[in-house]
Amino acid sequence: MWTSRLFFLIGCWTIILALLQFIPFFTALYIGESEVAASFFASIAIVMLVGGSLYLGFRSSERVRVRKLTILLPLVGGVCLAFAAGLPFFFLFPDAGLVTAFYEGMSLITTTGASAYEGAVEDMKALQLWRLLASWVGGFMSICITLSLLTALNSGGLQLHRSPLPYGDSDKGYPRLRSTAQTLLPLYLLVTSLCCLMLMLGGESFGDSVMLALASVSTTGIAPRSGYVIEGGWAQFVVMLFSLLAIMNWDMHYARLKQLRIQGTFGTETQSLFLVAAIGMAFLFVLGGDSRWEALWHNAFASVSAMATTGFQAAGGSEVSLSSSLVVIVLTCIGGAVAGTSGGLKQLRMAVVYKLGRGEIDRLAHPHGVRTLRYDGDVVQGKDIDAIWLLLGGFVFLFVAGSLILAILGISFQETLALSLSSLTLSAPLASVVDPFFPGFSGLRDADYLVLSTLMLVGRVEASLFLALFAKSMWRG
Repeated sequence: MWTSRLFFLIGCWTIILALLQFIPFFTALYIGESEVAASFFASIAIVMLVGGSLYLGFRSSERVRVRKLTILLPLVGGVCLAFAAGLPFFFLFPDAGLVTAFYEGMSLITTTGASAYEGAVEDMKALQLWRLLASWVGGFMSICITLSLLTALNSGGLQLHRSPLPYGDSDKGYPRLRSTAQTLLPLYLLVTSLCCLMLMLGGESFGDSVMLALASVSTTGIAPRSGYVIEGGWAQFVVMLFSLLAIMNWDMHYARLKQLRIQGTFGTETQSLFLVAAIGMAFLFVLGGDSRWEALWHNAFASVSAMATTGFQAAGGSEVSLSSSLVVIVLTCIGGAVAGTSGGLKQLRMAVVYKLGRGEIDRLAHPHGVRTLRYDGDVVQGKDIDAIWLLLGGFVFLFVAGSLILAILGISFQETLALSLSSLTLSAPLASVVDPFFPGFSGLRDADYLVLSTLMLVGRVEASLFLALFAKSMWRG
């Protein structure tokens, strides 16, 4: 049955996450953080026990390919990985409760970067390393899930994105997920290593370089120190460069590296990304009112940071005004490319909506003209347009629903907007842009954390996939 296969795959995922926890465990032992090491040891034991039981109990399950499995795997898998990623925080801060640890784990797996333990974990180097490592893994998983499961479902019109990966469209579901991971993992490691090396050449320490490289490539926005502020011109340049690489399509990076000839390698989505970044920089520069060349650099950094949903700020930059904050919000909601690690609605959807709008304007001038909507040379089908509108409508609906639920739970109106939008766009720093008086993510109640965790999961696996859970046709087979 497909449920047996689901349990087996989740067991595999949790085992991998448990093995990764050995890295911060040995790091904590090495630097003398005994309490942190003990929390990771307990977490590894439990996660390995649960994951190993699922793996051994269902390893002989039949390799089925059903739509229920394709839809539920990223959703159920995301919840299980969030529990596994948050267990070290539960053992280290048991008074905060399991729900708070689950929220922390969900924030890491989805690369949101929000923390329910603000002020308590910044000085624990091994724990900070785990936060960044879990986010780095979450960013890689988002790329693989997008190019396999979500593409197979045409979530938000993703079939318009033609992947150059070498196994074709006939391989669907989990086998394609595994093949995507095996193909792109060396490239993901290479880019992260190059980022770390360039930061070290600029004078950063090895530890800070590793953590900042993990944060830049995963677009999680967790800096090793000083909050979200990046100091030093070279460090800012490296972070901006690799953040820009991270929010582009990783399968297209693979095609360029392998020198594959494929239509669309430098196509509409890549052009749209650079164009939106340039427009955002121009708006921020004009609205900022500072004509110095330094201000132009800071605005360019802020534009890329907003699109990457990292929220990094360049040291020495001016404070964000009300008009500039609107630009940052729009850039964050748009995000990067569909097969990147950023959050947001993604460039592909915005490009298609722009083409639709331009087509309607042309129809007013030539009402009897016949035009075909194309994206990277391919005809955009009606089902693709419907899928995109479903995603956009679902995003707005869940944003409003999440805000209303948080308001009912007793949170102020502006804070509910900040929490909901930052969770859906996977950008924790966006909360302080929406609400300048935002008090932070710590101190919320368990019900608040559950709502925000749901919104973060929806932001990562996309709204249309979440809404499919409420379709009767899915459960009827």
